[in-house]
Amino acid sequence: MAAPLTVALLTETPFVYALRLNKLPTIIYYGNSIVVRHVQPDDMALLHSWLKSYEFSFYRPCLGEMCPGILDLVERMITVSQFTPPLEIEVLIEHRATRTPIGMMALSGIDHINRKAEFSIGFVRGQGTRCTMEALHFGLEQAFSALNLRKLVFYVAAGNDRAQRFMTHYHMTEEGLLREELLLTSGKTLDLHRYALLLADWEKGDLRRTLQRLVPLTL
Repeated sequence: MAAPLTVALLTETPFVYALRLNKLPTIIYYGNSIVVRHVQPDDMALLHSWLKSYEFSFYRPCLGEMCPGILDLVERMITVSQFTPPLEIEVLIEHRATRTPIGMMALSGIDHINRKAEFSIGFVRGQGTRCTMEALHFGLEQAFSALNLRKLVFYVAAGNDRAQRFMTHYHMTEEGLLREELLLTSGKTLDLHRYALLLADWEKGDLRRTLQRLVPLTL
């Protein structure tokens, strides 16, 4: 595991802090088909470009609205990294053989008292392959086992039919439809479906068994 992020000194500018973050060890997991590492300030240009693509547009759908520019994303990353215990963990997923970035995954709004968080995952390529399945397996296993969470919440934007079919297929609990939850800069609104996965359902459910069979972890 990477070393914990150090809180910046009061005299340190955000940009100096960002440079120092880039030098921290980042690799979290070497898998059979993927490498997972912490995001760095240098990755925000990549994230900014991905947020504009349709394949990635459902990943944390409010993020692009909150942070329209690269510097906005860098500033936000620096801000959230200074909380202890962490309120958010975001990682970059790379194809192991080529080290090509293929997606991102995040736990946000981490509630350490109630042991729950929002889980997000998105890919620009490789959807449905062993890479994406191994990334999902690693993320869920870490959330429940390493971080000791008992509940994960998933927000699925209306129109993301692939994600909704996945949630339904693996019997995740649909907790409700949030009508006009997001107000976009275009003036349009976006509905969000809220799903949940409890620790007990993960431990005994088909999703974990399927992932363990198809894409076992190298931990």
